[in-house]
Amino acid sequence: MPLKNIWIVNEHLTSPDLSAHGHSRHFTLGLEFIKQGYDVSLITSSYSHNPKRKVPLLGFMKIINGQVRTLVLKGFAHKVSSSPVRILNWFLFFVLFFFAPLTKLPRPNIIIVSSTPMLPVYNVLFFKLLYPNCKFIFETRDLWPMTPKSIGNYSEKSIFIRVLSHLERKCYSQADYIVSVLKNSDRHIRTILKDRPFNFKWISNGIDLKGFAENQKEKKWAAISDLPANATVIGYAGTIGTANSMEYIVEAFNKHFRGSESYLVILGEGGEKMALQNAASTNPNILFFDAVQRDYLMSFYNCCDALYLSWRNVELYKYGIAANKLFEYMYAKRPIIMSCNIPGNIVEESDCGITTRAEDSEDIAKKIIEFTTLTEEERSGKGVNGYNYLLERLTYENLASDYVEVFKSLG
Repeated sequence: MPLKNIWIVNEHLTSPDLSAHGHSRHFTLGLEFIKQGYDVSLITSSYSHNPKRKVPLLGFMKIINGQVRTLVLKGFAHKVSSSPVRILNWFLFFVLFFFAPLTKLPRPNIIIVSSTPMLPVYNVLFFKLLYPNCKFIFETRDLWPMTPKSIGNYSEKSIFIRVLSHLERKCYSQADYIVSVLKNSDRHIRTILKDRPFNFKWISNGIDLKGFAENQKEKKWAAISDLPANATVIGYAGTIGTANSMEYIVEAFNKHFRGSESYLVILGEGGEKMALQNAASTNPNILFFDAVQRDYLMSFYNCCDALYLSWRNVELYKYGIAANKLFEYMYAKRPIIMSCNIPGNIVEESDCGITTRAEDSEDIAKKIIEFTTLTEEERSGKGVNGYNYLLERLTYENLASDYVEVFKSLG
């Protein structure tokens, strides 16, 4: 009998039924699964800090019968991702999941738990006692506890990291199949499971043509339009935080491009924005914009000659990246300048831009100068390379088909 009823569990998933700007990986995959004859239930928290959304609840849970059936469990709002309330929500979600009205959902053949958090692995192990033939897929989107250790500087010996390490091992060892958005993460999983065999498939994030591309609106960017006609504009759009490593390109512009024909335009918000603005305060070649709704991002991308993103020089990123921003950049047909230490990354594989060494302002400057020497035809070619690669491999229709192969292998 084919496995047809799927539960997808993640506290931070969203959809148009939950938020006005609510297309996410799991909702979009769910729609594609439904098209292929599967019954899908999403299970999530009423509050998400990323993406930011809050679903009003009178009690502790409710089922929303929208485009994809969604069970919503109570979560508490908090202002920053480092808030203790975030950890409280992990445990609240875990407890409420046991008492949820699961009889109102189709009996699951497959339960997908997408990290983070990872506590629901214990919910799944209990549910597998009730549904002995149910299969468990663990989807890892971030490598925890490696992420807080690498970026948050948490000690290996801290209770927080020890608990996360236990949960990580439990998820990997109990899963019937492991799916990851990070291309090389099977290498990390192997270090955890040692000689124990496991089933693994890389299924990246990608572009949601309906949720992102078809909803774009026009917006005027006067400050960019007013730049000299021969200006080379390098744009960044997204979070401005520690993990985004933006201080190195600001340093490169301060050292090498002050008063030049090259401009850096940074769009977004985050904990490091003020520090960057202070560092760039005397440089007229660096411009800052406040964050905008995703509906206006394409108009920003179209104002830029190249689009930039960067990653820290930490072990974490050698296992791959799957930032939605990268796929938006590719869809915009703009060449990409990416600062990273990521082997086999998509920018190199698709030949859609130029890569620099991570956390190296001198190499970033060198590669920007290299970019400015490219002809319009060469720049356009790299942009088209990324666009074609994206549509051929990384639409959610393609990604859902990859997932269906996993479902069939479990049958």
